[in-house]
Amino acid sequence: MSDDGRVISCAGGTMIRRIGRILIALSISFTGLSIGARSQVLNYLTKQKQPPLKIVKVANGIYMAKGEWGSNVGFCTWNNEVLVIDSKATKDATEKVIKEIGKITKNPITRVVFTHSDPDSFNGRDAYPDTAEIICSLRVLDDYKKNPTVYLEMNAPAAIYAAWPRSDFIPAMTFEGQLNIRLGHDEVTLLHYGPAHTSGDTIVWFPSDRVAFIGDLVFDGHEPLIQDQKGGNSLGLVRVLSILFGLKPEVRTFIPSHGDPVGRDIVQQNLGTIEEVRSKVTAMFDAGKSLEDVKKAFGVREPPQEAGAWIWPSLAVTVYRELSRKKF
Repeated sequence: MSDDGRVISCAGGTMIRRIGRILIALSISFTGLSIGARSQVLNYLTKQKQPPLKIVKVANGIYMAKGEWGSNVGFCTWNNEVLVIDSKATKDATEKVIKEIGKITKNPITRVVFTHSDPDSFNGRDAYPDTAEIICSLRVLDDYKKNPTVYLEMNAPAAIYAAWPRSDFIPAMTFEGQLNIRLGHDEVTLLHYGPAHTSGDTIVWFPSDRVAFIGDLVFDGHEPLIQDQKGGNSLGLVRVLSILFGLKPEVRTFIPSHGDPVGRDIVQQNLGTIEEVRSKVTAMFDAGKSLEDVKKAFGVREPPQEAGAWIWPSLAVTVYRELSRKKF
């Protein structure tokens, strides 16, 4: 990343047009602890086919919107109102989701909860009605004001990340810890346990249905991703996932920002991977090993020599850098 915020591509350090403060990841996962076999080499300059929008019913009155550019969007249609979770990466894509919600219910969108402020789940927010109450953790508001660098999280064209909304972000309510929202006779619980993927991750928990929307706390098929420039931390992610896994009544269906709903086995697998990587890297760090030693031990590869190509960040490298910052 250059000093003026432009992105440095992976091919020979070629400069490309600024697409917001997006950082191209320069490392890939340790194959010995791989969570999935899905390819992690992507290219934001290649012409991409937009995934079709699909509405999936998760539980009674609870849905998720997959496809288009951006994160999964959740929504709940209880008690003559609609609570929405996150947005797509663009206003147009989010408007398509709103249109699909209108086919299911004529109830108005009264509340919108943002799990975190990454562009793919946040930048479509202008599509929501001005009358909707915006709720997020206090840290999400802080991240928005700072506009820090983030890692790419989806294989979308660069222009998608450039489509920053023009309006200011002014939530009606911020919180830390726990916030209970009453929807008719049922309750939705918002939880913020501190830094994890970012500093502001919110879990949207539906206790009666054993369902939780969890943002980017879990990736099925990729290593966990830490947005360290937003205050994310691997030890915090271990803590948050441990608490999430131990909620009572237990969560049985977890809705991540990307991919299909997952069960407890995938969450446990993510948690185990993070703990194992942290343990191995900490042992190497304490033994005086260098970052290059860690990259070699974990099989971290160099980025492909192709314009626009990027690869998923290595958790081992992230942990080593965390330890280095703590030391100094």
